[in-house]
Amino acid sequence: MSDVLKAAEAALAALCPPTAAIPLGPMSPVVEGGFTGMNKSDWVVCGTRERIGAVLRGAKPERLVDPHQGARPYKLAPVSDAPGTRALHAVGLALGADAPVLCILGSASAASGSFAEAMNTAALTGAHVIFLLATTPIEDDAPVGRQLAGDPIDLAKAHGLSAVSVAAKTKDIKAAVAKARKGDGPALIHVQLEL
Repeated sequence: MSDVLKAAEAALAALCPPTAAIPLGPMSPVVEGGFTGMNKSDWVVCGTRERIGAVLRGAKPERLVDPHQGARPYKLAPVSDAPGTRALHAVGLALGADAPVLCILGSASAASGSFAEAMNTAALTGAHVIFLLATTPIEDDAPVGRQLAGDPIDLAKAHGLSAVSVAAKTKDIKAAVAKARKGDGPALIHVQLEL
């Protein structure tokens, strides 16, 4: 994790109630690579944990205490409580802004019908949304539904999105996001996190 993100994470933890500040942990390269792969003028839609990436755009941690506020002029959208709904918001934002939008999602999104709906809508409309999906390995004896075990790349391609898997390294994620940003339609970038 970069020193900027470490310092911001510590500052945010000091400002928030203990249950509200969620450390990045293995999501660090996803956040850093995602935010730095986009232009500062591009919108980012993400979860409560990932919003700390706005410090890479100059936001102060104080601006990130309430995730439902978003952060202007740093182009950080307010956080939706439902991960799949974030994907739908990102598609709408990409259509409304007529510009690329990055949507950072995790494993819970992959099982959401809203996420499938967002991919379908993005494909039908040509919305320039980049879904950056970070998942963790699912063990054979894990008590999760089969919908989490599907391959996100296959799902994205079934909806007509360009899709690629990259290593959980900041430079690889940044390069993939920057390439998708230069494209002209929806894309999915899958990152398999290590436990």
